Amino acid sequence: MVKLLIAPVIFIFCLLLPHLVFAEFETFTNEAGQSLEAELLELDKAGQVVTLRMRAGNKIEARLDAFSIDDRKRIRKWWKGVQADKLLLQPDSRIEISAKMNRKSRDNARYDWYYRVDDKTKSFFPEVLIRNDELLTFKGNTIRVVIVAEDLEYKHQKLIVSASTMKSDFLDRGDTILESDAFRLRVYEYDSDYSNYDYAYGYEYEGYIVVIKNSKGEITHTRASKTKYLSNMKMIMNCKAGEIYDEDLNHKLNARPNSYFVQ
Repeated sequence: MVKLLIAPVIFIFCLLLPHLVFAEFETFTNEAGQSLEAELLELDKAGQVVTLRMRAGNKIEARLDAFSIDDRKRIRKWWKGVQADKLLLQPDSRIEISAKMNRKSRDNARYDWYYRVDDKTKSFFPEVLIRNDELLTFKGNTIRVVIVAEDLEYKHQKLIVSASTMKSDFLDRGDTILESDAFRLRVYEYDSDYSNYDYAYGYEYEGYIVVIKNSKGEITHTRASKTKYLSNMKMIMNCKAGEIYDEDLNHKLNARPNSYFVQ
């Protein structure tokens, strides 16, 4: 019989363990000097009634004015922090991130019997859409947007063409549209039908990075067109437009962009 009872006892203990470990029991005192140990659970909307959990596991309600003056201040401060945390963006908050570049192109192409020259200038007006699917408004968020281009002559080099930091609240069940810094890229391509002397100069758009921090400065959400872009978060947060990095965006190179990039 003793052996049969062991499993149920262990099962019940496992159910209670998270509460026993994480519950924060504090000592509270009333105006008469009487004390009790309990865990704070909630302060009602009127700020008058406190719900507590006793060590035995039962819940009780008590009027706030029954506590000592110091305990009332402590309870109000605790509840203010609880409410603030509800408005703090968390990694599991349902946030969707998308981006579009809004390109406009001007093409100056030339043709001959033997070759073709294509001289394109593209203007980009980046927009980031952040959709909040939660029923909560998250305030004081920081959004970092970085746009990357590929050097057509030196394929291992990546150019930062736009790097913007913005602040925004995310309204409940709402969309936030943010405009990043605009830029222009030029591509010059020569294609011969009778020789192998084909070449290309300039920069092509390659991808984007979006990083969101909550009001405490904690990174909660990221989105990038290529996963490898997220390997160096320090670079993402500090890079500037016009800087050139290696193909994985891990190391800044001692190089400058050519005239085919215009801010």
